[in-house]
Amino acid sequence: MASGTKGNCYLCGAELGKTAMKNHLLKAHGQAKDDQECYLLKIEGAYNKDYWLFVDVPLDKPLSGVDSFLRKIWLECCGHLSKFSGSGYGEVGKGRKLQVFSIGDTLLHEYDFGTTTETIITIVGQTTRKKQRETVRLLARNAPPTFECAVCGNPAAYICTECMYDSDNPFYCEECGEKHDHDGMLLPVTNSPRIGECGYDGELDVFAFDSAKLASE
Repeated sequence: MASGTKGNCYLCGAELGKTAMKNHLLKAHGQAKDDQECYLLKIEGAYNKDYWLFVDVPLDKPLSGVDSFLRKIWLECCGHLSKFSGSGYGEVGKGRKLQVFSIGDTLLHEYDFGTTTETIITIVGQTTRKKQRETVRLLARNAPPTFECAVCGNPAAYICTECMYDSDNPFYCEECGEKHDHDGMLLPVTNSPRIGECGYDGELDVFAFDSAKLASE
């Protein structure tokens, strides 16, 4: 089973739970001298909220930037289609700018309409930041969950896409994975709600937390 739901602030390195992280970002990092007004977004796996992100996005930027960011950090495997929708809004075009929404609004993002990964995006506050080159700035992310190998109990490296539908523990370490009956069905453990879906392998996670390379406000 996964353990822990704490994460790291990518601005100062603070290690906090999800709710505490939201408050931390609003109080400690929510105001900058430059006037680039943003919404603070909380993004979670719809069916596994242990996977979460906090990002800020300028109000005058469209949802297409959020879609691109989610593909890079959590989703992209085969170039699938995606869409946004929201209560009271119906399907929301990716060209819609953040400024049309309000604090408290929630959007659903769906990627891949076959093996769909759904994420919930909640606008949790309004902030300001210095001007950034990237539209979406990653502020915090959950620490990678750890899983135990079903055979030996060591940290798992793979998830079996065959066992995940009929086993309480479809995870295997490298050694046990090599001996597993479904070795051709193994995908790497990733820090993403898309773990084990389609051909998603996480690729090179350039968004992994590194305390030596904290983001600049």
